[in-house]
Amino acid sequence: MSETRILVVDDDFATRLLASEALLADGFTPVEAADGREAIEQFDRTQPHAILLDIQMPALDGYEVCRRIRRRPGGAEVSILVMTASDDVDAVERAFAAGATDFLTKPLNLPLLAHRVRYMLRAAEATAAAREAASRLARVQRLARLVHWQLTADDQFTWSSDPLAVFWPDAPDAKLRDAHLLALVHPDDRDRVAAALAGHAAHELDFRLQFPDGSERIVHQDAELEITDRGVVLIGAAQDVTEVKLAEQQIAQLAFYDDLTGIPNRQFVGRYLRHVDPAVARTAIVIDLGTGQLEGLSATVRDQLIRTAASRVIERVRGADLEVRLDQVPRAIEAYTSAVLVARSAADELIVIAEDREPGSAAQTARRLADALTQRMPIAGHDFLLRPKFGVAEFPDPVTELRRLDDHARAAMADAERTPPRDIAVFTASARERAARRADLAYQLALALDAAPHNPQPELGLDYVARVEPASQRVIGVRARPCWRGDHDAETFAAVIAGDPALRDRLARWTLGQACHDAAMWRAAGMPLLVAIEVLHSQLAAPGFVHAFRNLLADVELEPGLVDLELVDLPTDRAELARLGRALDGVRGLGVRLALAKVNDDCSLAELRRLPLDTLRVERPTLDRLGGSFLATLTTIARALHLRIAISEIDAPAAFAALDPHQPDELAGALFGAAVTAAAVPALVRPLEPSRNEKTGHAGRSSVDMMR
Repeated sequence: MSETRILVVDDDFATRLLASEALLADGFTPVEAADGREAIEQFDRTQPHAILLDIQMPALDGYEVCRRIRRRPGGAEVSILVMTASDDVDAVERAFAAGATDFLTKPLNLPLLAHRVRYMLRAAEATAAAREAASRLARVQRLARLVHWQLTADDQFTWSSDPLAVFWPDAPDAKLRDAHLLALVHPDDRDRVAAALAGHAAHELDFRLQFPDGSERIVHQDAELEITDRGVVLIGAAQDVTEVKLAEQQIAQLAFYDDLTGIPNRQFVGRYLRHVDPAVARTAIVIDLGTGQLEGLSATVRDQLIRTAASRVIERVRGADLEVRLDQVPRAIEAYTSAVLVARSAADELIVIAEDREPGSAAQTARRLADALTQRMPIAGHDFLLRPKFGVAEFPDPVTELRRLDDHARAAMADAERTPPRDIAVFTASARERAARRADLAYQLALALDAAPHNPQPELGLDYVARVEPASQRVIGVRARPCWRGDHDAETFAAVIAGDPALRDRLARWTLGQACHDAAMWRAAGMPLLVAIEVLHSQLAAPGFVHAFRNLLADVELEPGLVDLELVDLPTDRAELARLGRALDGVRGLGVRLALAKVNDDCSLAELRRLPLDTLRVERPTLDRLGGSFLATLTTIARALHLRIAISEIDAPAAFAALDPHQPDELAGALFGAAVTAAAVPALVRPLEPSRNEKTGHAGRSSVDMMR
């Protein structure tokens, strides 16, 4: 245990001796000084824990010693016990004024001296601990940017801690430290804060502080009542939440605003419709821009088209309302006060929601927007023409609900076409019925997908079309295609899938599993067929896809070499494209072939080189539109990259003959037979099988041999 040093200062030798002996007997380490100057020297040398100091000494008395020690390093915290005559009250008062901690009267009560010193040391430790706790609390409050205040019933306001240390640490004007809270509140918020304080009631509110240099801070304040010896007091805590609010604004921008245009997104629209006044009539116009109808667009040009289109829409609908603009400052839904909202609700979709001051005028507004959007758009040295379509819904309306106003406009848009005057459709009772039909079909499909792993669904299935080798016209494989059998057409089914990305992803995953199961069934029956399965790039690039696909092949006992995965889309973002490339490397490492489906002139040579592909598949309508030169160029590129060429949707002998000079590796389409179920695939293949193959010893060459 470390020693506890006590400095005993007295010009009387006997007093020093007796006091030192008493302290030594109780475990202390006494250090003696015969006068004031020696006391200060001993203090500097030994740094005692406490001082026993006589007041009456020649030359330098105890008062002056006390004052000087308090000014020295470490002297402010040391305990000083002064010794005075028992009847000298004035000496005691002067000693406390000089900085004494406590006093003793002479003659000393030696048996109690050590107890008195020990008590004083404990009190000093408690004081030091309290001081450290207060200092630590002050540091924590500064780190938390928190300050406390009190307001009495007679409106006496005081800060319990330094407000400027928290809100304005570099404040040049110290007088503001004692200012009333209201003196610091932003003028626009002052009435609200004054009302809260005047009510002398618990409250919680956010407001701004404004300082003489023009800087502002956002404050969150909590207050509650407390009963003290001064009566009922309002105790408050004000915390600087400026950074938190800025972070919330950034989060709002990410969550509720579109990155490309800076205008609100679909999530914003949904919350907006839940907050607006239902007593105000409104209209919604949903616009499908149709940029996907334009072939050969780079991602940069498509982005510029969308920004240009959004700008034209804003110009037509905002009037004098400057809140409606591109790249607007993000704000909370509750703070959006404009009568018009323009949002980008999907990749190729804009929506306009406006207060309807003239009932029935929404269709006219949609026509003005159509006229604006169908004008030429000069971008990157080229003129582009959009073919948008519009859906219109109005509220109040017998068949329209405010919270689903945008959905109803979108449902109407599904009935529109891209050619005037059919490019604008208004939501009606019949449109509602069609939307309900699509929603019901989506629900049934979701249920079927839920039940599919356990119970085969007769309505949900796969159809297969033949894949043929041109030279021999032999069936070398099949391509899977999901179908929903029932009292609806394929177009309605396609609309359901296109309008619900989550359902589309689920269907794609189910298709992959079911097609692999069917291929394994054919393999077990002695008919190994290459099965082509369309997949989404998001499906392939999803974390864990390669592992899950390997497990799927193992579960159904299917060789990877019997599977062709055909990408039906590619990401436009370079980082996503690189991520997809890595996923494709993993899939190809399993022994699976990879194809890029629906190739057109939008595919760049750089993309084809970057992806580990085996085949390029082109649809015949694309060739009809782009001409034979496109196929010749694509064939040249494919041969240079050692890629196969497959052409689908061949439905006439003339189309088949036109392809002969280009020598494609694979053909498919109605010309080679109608789509059939998995059970009918053997009948589709056997009539076209060749005679016994001498190399394999089987009837005909296997599809794997044919593809190789």
